[in-house]
Amino acid sequence: MKIPYRHLAVAGSVLALAGGGTALADPGNGNGHRHHGHPHGPTGITGPSGPTGPSGPGHGQGHHRVHKVAYIFRGTWNAADGSVTVTGGNAHVRKAGFLGQKVNFDLTNARIIVADTNTDGSKTVADVTDGDTVLVRARLPRKDPGDQPFAARKLIDLSAPPAHKHH
Repeated sequence: MKIPYRHLAVAGSVLALAGGGTALADPGNGNGHRHHGHPHGPTGITGPSGPTGPSGPGHGQGHHRVHKVAYIFRGTWNAADGSVTVTGGNAHVRKAGFLGQKVNFDLTNARIIVADTNTDGSKTVADVTDGDTVLVRARLPRKDPGDQPFAARKLIDLSAPPAHKHH
């Protein structure tokens, strides 16, 4: 028995065209972009309040958020200016070209993990001494980290780690 490939090809083409037409006719199928309550008249899809207009919800209107990632800097602490001379880090640090540079951080909201070296009863940046090896974690935009000082989330002093409590 011969299989009628020519008939199958024609039937497949007709079904593909019919399916494509319904997909184009119904933009609100849940998978595409929706226009929530916006009129589609002269002020609609291409008018001043449409997605391409100056007051519409288009892509140029802040709908794309900056994707932030964790940058983990490894380096030596410079107590004089509160910076880190970067000697290593994760892929984001290396790709951004921070190796060998001095990087400044804003440590006001950072979690400081260090031993209380000055025995004042609190673990602060004052406990990190000049030349200590530190890890600094900052959450920055993936492609362009921006201007320094970077807001650090965590600083870990590897040269003076805190003593572990045994229960």
